[in-house]
Amino acid sequence: MKIAALDLGTNTFLCLIAEGDKSGITKVHKDLVEVVRLGQDVDKTGELHPEALVRAKKCLTEFKKEIDKHNVDKILAMATSAARDAKNGQALFDIGKELGIPIEVIPGEDEARISYQGASGGVIDPTKTNLVIDVGGGSTEFIVGHGEKILFGESLNMGGVRLTERFVTQQPVPLAEQNKLNDYINEQLQTILPKIRQNKLDQILAVAGTPTSIVAIEVGGFDEKKVDNYFLSKERLDHWVQTFAQTSVEEKRSRYQLGGRADIIFAGASILLNTVKSLGMAGIVVSTKGVRYGVALEMLRSGDHS
Repeated sequence: MKIAALDLGTNTFLCLIAEGDKSGITKVHKDLVEVVRLGQDVDKTGELHPEALVRAKKCLTEFKKEIDKHNVDKILAMATSAARDAKNGQALFDIGKELGIPIEVIPGEDEARISYQGASGGVIDPTKTNLVIDVGGGSTEFIVGHGEKILFGESLNMGGVRLTERFVTQQPVPLAEQNKLNDYINEQLQTILPKIRQNKLDQILAVAGTPTSIVAIEVGGFDEKKVDNYFLSKERLDHWVQTFAQTSVEEKRSRYQLGGRADIIFAGASILLNTVKSLGMAGIVVSTKGVRYGVALEMLRSGDHS
């Protein structure tokens, strides 16, 4: 069965075209990524910005051309934080309908399972207890699992786009703004840390564009084989947070090749660093997988060709 699984995030849209069966993904044909910034100003206005909807339509049109080339059996797109929070979120669903891409909002109770399965690409060590962190544009998911079993899952309303729009007025980032942003992250973390600490963690598995972009800089460019499963120490993460705080957006684009993520990477990396410090962990294991893999696995396991 050939499927297209899309993850329509607050900052980034991803499209995985793959095939497989109930046992999992056997072949990846395409893994497309586009920074769309769907969440532009949602934190401030409560609505999807007209420009963001134009970018979303352009991106989904391109994705659909690629999907059609591969003649897939089933398409499913999952929308996350921005579409859920926006008063005019229906506009995104209308674009999907027009293009023949069914879009659903991930129900809260399924989000943890889909993110956790996706982060591991479906290959989960039954002996390990993992904390999966999925730093998004609008929210960050924290999921603790032992083997296949989910022990805890929570979504906090802090992500790279949301925190940047709320706390960062200029880059390099003034120390006062850095402090306010870190205080807010730690306030949010305090609401879930006691539950996370009930489990003895073997590792933190970090997914999404923030950790993979940092590792791409570390290894000299994005190479999935080098980035996936890379251990990023707390010290290196701290180094990059300081570097991103002290550089302009233009420098982050030109020197570190961060493209559409350049303005929000400081906030995203700060979420990761504060989490690692709060839990006393040595660092994070970075995964290039994520929600799109979880959506693909759900589709393959249901085996439904509708």
